[in-house]
Amino acid sequence: MAIIKNGVNGTVSGKAGSVVFVSTKTGNYVRSLPSVKKREPTPKQLLSRKRFKIERSHISQLKPIINMGYKVYSYPKRAYDIAMSYNLNKALIQEEDGFVVDWSKFMIAKGSPNPITSYTMDFDQENQVLQVTWEYDAYLEEKFDTGSYDSFLILYNAADHGGGYPLVMNDLKSSLMSGKQNVEIPKNRKEVTYEVYIFFIESYGGGNTDSLHLGTLKV
Repeated sequence: MAIIKNGVNGTVSGKAGSVVFVSTKTGNYVRSLPSVKKREPTPKQLLSRKRFKIERSHISQLKPIINMGYKVYSYPKRAYDIAMSYNLNKALIQEEDGFVVDWSKFMIAKGSPNPITSYTMDFDQENQVLQVTWEYDAYLEEKFDTGSYDSFLILYNAADHGGGYPLVMNDLKSSLMSGKQNVEIPKNRKEVTYEVYIFFIESYGGGNTDSLHLGTLKV
């Protein structure tokens, strides 16, 4: 906005339309505003944006879990930022037309090594209950003192990007040493594919293990 100083006969300063009024020691001038040219993004820039968008969509849906699972690992930085950085570099596979997520490498939690050595998943379709049982490495459990850590069993509806029930997790928590965890799965109107993860966390948030991708479950 242009401003007139000292009445109608005074000097003008500021911007008016496509010109700008400039007052200097040698006099008053009118300059045209520089034109702003919008450059089309390069193919490399478009690919980078697509890569970032894909990763952000999943991290945003998983944010409540990410905030727990990366809390200690990311300190003093934000859990969200560290999870984005890690998974951008480790869990995306480039294909001809873009990127896909490698869910076996995608991490919803980072911490001490996950001690699970073997596991089974059994789904009771009538009662809509998934039970996971596992064996664990006693050496890792003792080294990191994770035996009493609570288990978090997470089911993520990745294909729908949050459609229906994007996240399902256990209400009642078992410990690592118990070797089993159940989770009730709400009924959906259509078939849903869940990516299944588990990690273990100290009751008062002092530490946690890495997450482990257990596989895919269609319900």
